[in-house]
Amino acid sequence: MSPEALALGLLSAVRGVQLAIVYILLLSERPRPLLVAYLVAGIAVTLGVGIVVVTWLHTGAPTSEGTTGRLVADLVLGVLAMIWSALRLAGREPRRRRPERPRKRSTVLPEALDRRLRPPTTRVVAAAGVVTNLPGLYYLAALVAILQTQPSAVDGIVQVAVYTVLRFAVPLAALALVVVRPDRTLETVQGAHAWGRRNSKVLIAVAVGLVGIYLTGKGLVGLLGW
Repeated sequence: MSPEALALGLLSAVRGVQLAIVYILLLSERPRPLLVAYLVAGIAVTLGVGIVVVTWLHTGAPTSEGTTGRLVADLVLGVLAMIWSALRLAGREPRRRRPERPRKRSTVLPEALDRRLRPPTTRVVAAAGVVTNLPGLYYLAALVAILQTQPSAVDGIVQVAVYTVLRFAVPLAALALVVVRPDRTLETVQGAHAWGRRNSKVLIAVAVGLVGIYLTGKGLVGLLGW
């Protein structure tokens, strides 16, 4: 198993949007079916895209062209991650074309999604599971890391499955809490949510920056032949 994919899976587990969605679902009257809907839709997208990529691009022996391409991908993803981390730590926010209307609730979710999830329905939650789990920076970097292990088709699928479990560790844990300890779930999640809101910006930015430094260094060393 690629250690980079494992690390990226853990980073993906603390994505702000996913944490906010899980929190909203746990506050609803039917958290169990809604969490199941979100997990089924999100896992289907993550597994489906990953399986297609690793079975299509897998190879049993490295080639110079394939190795160079993956090193370039590492370099590009690493630089993007470092830029994002630096902007995040500096407190820079992307410019908006239109002034933002004041929001009644503090959330990291896009306004349209936040509005549709209050109160959440199974169909909307499933759609959110698809939309919020389309391939992003972490996911693409994880697929590159998996492909760099030169996996067979079966090994590639197993690595994608492990990454997927890590990526959805928080909603899976929340679902387990709802089933096993429904009386303590809300209290536990509220405490974790409060801590996450206080510290998530710095923690995620630092983590992404470290991953970016690693990927950039790896790409440069490989391309320059050091």
